[in-house]
Amino acid sequence: MPALGKVYQNRGRWFIRLPGGIQIYCDKQHRSFYSKQHASWTLAQIQGEIENGTFDVEFYQKTKKSLNSFEVYAEEWLRNCERRVKRGELSPTYLVSLRGYVNNLFVPHFGNMNLVDIRGRHLKRFYMSLDYAPKTLWNVMTALHKLFSDAFSEEIIPLIPKFPAPVSIPEPSWQWCDEEQQDLIFQHLKPEALFMILFAATHGTRPGETRALRHGDIDLRNDTVTIQRAFAYNDLRPTKSKRIRILPLDQSWKELYLSRPRCLNPEGFVFSNSKGQAHGREWQRCQWNAARTKAEIAHITLYSGTRHSIASQAANRGASIQAISAFLGHSDLELTKRYAHLATSALRPVQRKAPVCNLYAIKKSGN
Repeated sequence: MPALGKVYQNRGRWFIRLPGGIQIYCDKQHRSFYSKQHASWTLAQIQGEIENGTFDVEFYQKTKKSLNSFEVYAEEWLRNCERRVKRGELSPTYLVSLRGYVNNLFVPHFGNMNLVDIRGRHLKRFYMSLDYAPKTLWNVMTALHKLFSDAFSEEIIPLIPKFPAPVSIPEPSWQWCDEEQQDLIFQHLKPEALFMILFAATHGTRPGETRALRHGDIDLRNDTVTIQRAFAYNDLRPTKSKRIRILPLDQSWKELYLSRPRCLNPEGFVFSNSKGQAHGREWQRCQWNAARTKAEIAHITLYSGTRHSIASQAANRGASIQAISAFLGHSDLELTKRYAHLATSALRPVQRKAPVCNLYAIKKSGN
């Protein structure tokens, strides 16, 4: 096929002239043509893009960025994610992660590459450049795949490039406390902190759900509590699973609740500071860590010491996975099955029944 343009030199500089009066004086990396060969190679590249329907003159202009460049699309994609957060479709904490991935990883690597030109080899090169734990690798690549999936659904790219084989995430070792360990920590909590953290430990609420509890959510007549909202940073939103769950009110915590001055405002927060505002995001975590240190308990997070622990304790007592799932408000039973391996009561029949203490007595006597 004959060339669709012409390479020429003017006042010592090389240019490409295309039909329609289009002049190009740099390549896609915005480097000015340093030789006739450089300009000719770029012209051949342009001709291939024209044949494939992917040519965008904006990529060859130093002062502009193409709407199809990775950086431009990634910025627009983030703005759309921000809109989804406002609609309650995405978590604010997830948006923070996406911003970090886009600004610190994706854009520095892919820059202004045309989305259409990105192939599997580019994605593999990016993947191999990452030095993170398996779970973080999985999160990063999942976010990048979502970006390309959205570009495909918006008909910006004709297909999603082939991604590297998904990273294998090792099964996490779940940390949890038994009731005795929790009680040791509770002994070192100040009354206000005990009031809040005991609720999380007995009802399995996430920290944001605990902060968002209102007096109107507590039904003393029917001994129930309704979990229907959560704080994401300082914004009140539906729970993570978008589901409302009604739980039996723990009697030991109910005694604490009734021993406090009654609040007649159903919209008031149950766990609040002196100004009536919900406790800050870090308050209960700091209280938990201080008490755990005083109790000389090995490091365990507030989340693991309350929500994970109530599920683990229930599994060890032989509670069904379905009941634990409903209690925690999981949207997928597979999430709850992570606790199934803790249910050791069903394995007791496998162990030996004869006591071994008599053997020690026999050996000690020399028989």
